[in-house]
Amino acid sequence: MEEMQIQNFVHRVSTDEKLREELQHDCDGVIMREGFSPRVARIVTRLVPHLSLDKKPLDTSYGWWSY
Repeated sequence: MEEMQIQNFVHRVSTDEKLREELQHDCDGVIMREGFSPRVARIVTRLVPHLSLDKKPLDTSYGWWSY
């Protein structure tokens, strides 16, 4: 159950720019609003620096690997 909660939250943060920005500015507020258990809250808090990084579009050409 906790793993699924974390996985769903990470997915939402990775796809929702507004949530990612909110996480950067008010981490504790987001965690409280989500209603995470203390254990999940600790894990999410540790993930915040990684989750809140600006995401750059991936190069999906895949041509870089073939020579």
